[in-house]
Amino acid sequence: MTSQQLVAALAMAIAALAQEPPRRPWRIQGQLTEACTCAVPCACNFGERPSPYDYCYAMWSYWVEEGNWEQVKLKDLRIGGVDGPGGILGLLDGRADEAQRAAMENIWHAVSGRLLCLMRLWPFKAGAAEPLPGQPARQSSVIRTRYADRQFLGFDYLAIDQVITERGTRLTFAGKGGFEAAYIFGRDPTRPVTVTNIVSWPLPVSIKGKTIFFKYKDKFNQLDYQGTNANQGAFDLSHTQPGARPMMAPK
Repeated sequence: MTSQQLVAALAMAIAALAQEPPRRPWRIQGQLTEACTCAVPCACNFGERPSPYDYCYAMWSYWVEEGNWEQVKLKDLRIGGVDGPGGILGLLDGRADEAQRAAMENIWHAVSGRLLCLMRLWPFKAGAAEPLPGQPARQSSVIRTRYADRQFLGFDYLAIDQVITERGTRLTFAGKGGFEAAYIFGRDPTRPVTVTNIVSWPLPVSIKGKTIFFKYKDKFNQLDYQGTNANQGAFDLSHTQPGARPMMAPK
């Protein structure tokens, strides 16, 4: 092999290594129900620091009305989670079979920016020292947290009840808690307030709500709030989307 052929072969090898591996096809469509510890309308939705606290803890669920990971069907399953002082725990639909569980775990990582880096659901937020695991976070708390790379606590499978009405939403994680939120109605009393193109969640249009209660407890996280922000909206996510741009910690 001549030197020119060697250079050409090396160039081809480097180009092959640089190519992005093929993405495994998936798509989910349905309804996202979410609430957090920020005051309405949640400054994080606009790429700002959380308010009124220096942290933003959240609970959410993607109700997959139609969806698949490759050939695995995910119709009517729920992909959720909780982000609290102890870290982020994936909470997935306990009705799923073995193949569906593997698929949902892959999608959970994908939409959280941990597997395929397609979508970042949690803005980067600066804070002070990490709180002690299991320490309750209450409305009067001064805990500072929500780092760019929160601790992942694994997955738990359980019954998830996600209710959506014309007046509000309710999300329940069996045995752990959840929240209920009433929509906020504007000048027209028949139409709830909506916001488009928010930063924190992949929703084209988000209905804004206010929590009636926001309570959760497991061995990692304890949350007890009320009167905080909620979002409700339709989503359509897939492996073909570039997702939200990487977000920087606020200055």
